[in-house]
Amino acid sequence: EGRTYYCPLGRRSVDLCDEPGFSSRFRLFLTGRQHLDEKDLLHQLVPELMPPTFHSVESARQYAAELMNDEDNAKLIWFVKAVNQNGGRAVKVTNELPEKIDTNEQIQLHVPRPLLFGESQVKFHVKSYQHISCDSDGNWNVYLYDMFYIATAPQPWSADDLSDEAQISSMRTHRLYIDDEFQKTWNIAKLVQSNIIKLMERAVQQGKLHRATTATADQTNGNKVKSSPLQFEIISADWMLDQDGKIYLIECNGTPVLYDPTSPKKQALTTPGLQLYDRLYQEDPENAVVNDTVIIREALRLALRGRVPPKSLWKHLVTIPARGH
Repeated sequence: EGRTYYCPLGRRSVDLCDEPGFSSRFRLFLTGRQHLDEKDLLHQLVPELMPPTFHSVESARQYAAELMNDEDNAKLIWFVKAVNQNGGRAVKVTNELPEKIDTNEQIQLHVPRPLLFGESQVKFHVKSYQHISCDSDGNWNVYLYDMFYIATAPQPWSADDLSDEAQISSMRTHRLYIDDEFQKTWNIAKLVQSNIIKLMERAVQQGKLHRATTATADQTNGNKVKSSPLQFEIISADWMLDQDGKIYLIECNGTPVLYDPTSPKKQALTTPGLQLYDRLYQEDPENAVVNDTVIIREALRLALRGRVPPKSLWKHLVTIPARGH
């Protein structure tokens, strides 16, 4: 940043994902991040925030039998999800429970009476971004980006249409700011804020997220000593609402897909979403919905310098003391 370089060996650039421990002072990726990123571990942490979720076919069948009569059950939509993968390609949509699931899969019931978006009444989810860091004392700071994305499905939603085009809302198509009427009507910001605080407090209190320690050479005698670098990561969270205004946590994604068209090193367009965002940006840079340059740069500044510009949309949400304090 400026003329100060935080990269290893005096280099002026570094791929943070390839070198997460790129400095003795900073570390990308949270220790225990799997409890946020993997769907089964996330559900174990905050089951009350998520739609009914099951780790066996039998438990899903029992729930369905207790919930509704057979005629209504025919309208239930189930998602069979890979617990350690993200995106629409890791989801299978069905209205019948499978005979069995793999050990790395779970079954999740579709949100009942989902709130739909726009005149075309498409399915959508709200995507929030969190900057999470842990200092050398084990205290956790959570920042929430004060702008959300709405990701929509390409076709109108129907309980009878099990196609990905109707059921999978993976593409970010709208920005949702705090003063937006849709946000204010459904109280989205406050719901997300309170649930993120609950999720993070539980993850820290249960020891799922914890301080990182590394062994470094002492400058005087060369012996290895333990130190605790500041660790940080951007985590996204996906939320769905029903028609009563209840919000559900669908999943969290570590290292979420972010698009930075200004990067000196051309970003690899490894997903259909990135390819779409890049095409739309190249066609109309000024009005492109997805441009994550500011999100990324200010998040790195927050991690490296401990502050963001006065008008930044990264807002401090909560400080969670180290476990046991």
